[in-house]
Amino acid sequence: MTTTKKFLIGAIVTSIILFAITIHKRSAERVRLRADEMELSHITYGLFDPSAWKEVLARIVQVKVMEFELVGADREQVRKRTIDLMNGLLSEVEVVLKQKNREAGIGGAVKNAVIDLIVDMDAIRSGVPRYADMVVEYANDPVNREEMQCFVLDKLHEVGSTTDGKVDRTLFQAAITRYECLNKEAAMTLIERRIATIDDALRTSLVLLALACVTLLVLAFTAPTGSRAALIAMIVAGICLLVLGLQLPMIDIEARIEEFELVLLGEPVRFSDQVLFHQSKSILQVVHVLIQERKPELMLVAAAVFAFSVVLPTVKMVLSGATLMHGREYQSGFIRFLVHRSGKWSMADVMVVAIFMAFIGFTGVVDGQLQALEEYATSVHVLTTNNSALEVGFYLFTGYCAIGLITSALLPNALRRER
Repeated sequence: MTTTKKFLIGAIVTSIILFAITIHKRSAERVRLRADEMELSHITYGLFDPSAWKEVLARIVQVKVMEFELVGADREQVRKRTIDLMNGLLSEVEVVLKQKNREAGIGGAVKNAVIDLIVDMDAIRSGVPRYADMVVEYANDPVNREEMQCFVLDKLHEVGSTTDGKVDRTLFQAAITRYECLNKEAAMTLIERRIATIDDALRTSLVLLALACVTLLVLAFTAPTGSRAALIAMIVAGICLLVLGLQLPMIDIEARIEEFELVLLGEPVRFSDQVLFHQSKSILQVVHVLIQERKPELMLVAAAVFAFSVVLPTVKMVLSGATLMHGREYQSGFIRFLVHRSGKWSMADVMVVAIFMAFIGFTGVVDGQLQALEEYATSVHVLTTNNSALEVGFYLFTGYCAIGLITSALLPNALRRER
């Protein structure tokens, strides 16, 4: 192999390592941003938060009080009831007052006579309709409506202070503070902008990484007799993809209520982007979670996944590279087994298929449950969505599997040509 090709292979390997470091850094940042985004959008701080409903009720009461106006048939009905009430009150006062005076003896009888002489109850009753009109006009006055609004809102807040829900907003406030924002909306806008920027950069890095790996594959397939540099470079690229695939999330599972609407007291109530469930894990994180459960059966599964999908693929790639560097097969049967036959025992390719099938199956389950939620909520408008997606770790791990298979196929020929 010429010096130019060796230099080209070295440059490609270097670029693959740099791309891998960049992808890992940006993906880790994206995971943190997504976690904060899901925390801020969680249904606990929206549809399930009593404080949010208190704000909704306060807004509705404020609107209703300001919209309060007696006109038309309503005005006439209120006026009539006010007249009846005032007339009833006057009659009741007259009866109670005279009864009390009669019980007082002669002095009381004199008082009743004076009242009958001086107070003209019929004249007072004749003014009741005018008094009722004054009451109705007072209720329709915007200034008085505003005073009533303040009074009602104060009472609502007073009652609401004793019925607050037990929602721990520590993580919520911490997420807002982390981005130096004053409210959720500003923080969400900033997070979405940063995620969009990272996604664009990740797509570019992944495309360049794929092009570099394809170039190595072409160089390995077209390498002259006795050349092992391109195949060694492929193994280095495979190890980089394996490390990234194990550390980065493979599946992003998300179920949310996109829109929740109902009409309360004639006013629309709307909650949007309410996250019901979110989970994003890598293979290593899954192993860690299984071990933390401290259950023998789960710890056995964790050990099997770690051994067959982490240890065995890594050892196989490292020994394959060592064999190529050595220039011939090692005499150890165990090393020969790991280099040539361990692929039959490795679960790496099976893991990719299992993850893909689990994604399809879980997506179907989430879609079914969300559809059932929409059908159940007949009195309100509920629009659900399933935003589950395969993440960058899945594609990198798949790339490692492809490189591992190709390397295993080319390795015997490379060593045979060397003899």
